[in-house]
Amino acid sequence: MNENTIRQSIAGQPREAHEHPLLVLSWILILWAVTVSVAAGLHWLLRLPPAGVQAMAAASAVVFGIAVQRTPALRAAVGRIGIRSILAFHAIRFVGIYFLWLGAQGSLPQEFAERAGWGDIAAATGALALIAFRDGPGFRRPLFAWNLIGMTDLAVAIATAARLNLAQPGSMKELAQFPLALVPLWIVPMLILSHLYLLFGARTRLRKGGSPPIVPPEHP
Repeated sequence: MNENTIRQSIAGQPREAHEHPLLVLSWILILWAVTVSVAAGLHWLLRLPPAGVQAMAAASAVVFGIAVQRTPALRAAVGRIGIRSILAFHAIRFVGIYFLWLGAQGSLPQEFAERAGWGDIAAATGALALIAFRDGPGFRRPLFAWNLIGMTDLAVAIATAARLNLAQPGSMKELAQFPLALVPLWIVPMLILSHLYLLFGARTRLRKGGSPPIVPPEHP
């Protein structure tokens, strides 16, 4: 199924059919956030072994990524999200400012606060700057560079948190409590998958010089 066929099939469907996949995705994300919030609020996450939260964050990204790839409704929902909407979501990484504040207060290890904090601030700023770019080669190249920077920031933050948790058990307990537990266990997996989608899944849309959403073709 080529891209023109996909666009034609979308145009011929009722509006409810377009909205259904996004509704399914929205409910899954809401239930995911509620589950993490309850677990953190009841202090269940504090019972995990050192680096358990970071391991769960990585596992969540893998499991959700596989679910999206293998579920047509979820693939369709992701394909309908505009590239600039994904970039706007990365503004949530200004949470790095809060990390810096917690580090200054002694609630988070200074090493983690500075690495994750400044890295997230840089990634969030870059995402907002990219929204102003026009489509075309002038957009694709900085988008690619930003994706690499953003992925590196996430990898450094996860690795640093895991190492500090193993070396100093309990030093990262803020990330296992509500509301900050939502960062590694809900926000970070979505950030990782959005980077991967922009690097690989959105290549066709970017080569065409535009960013209107399309539904990815189903694999036979």
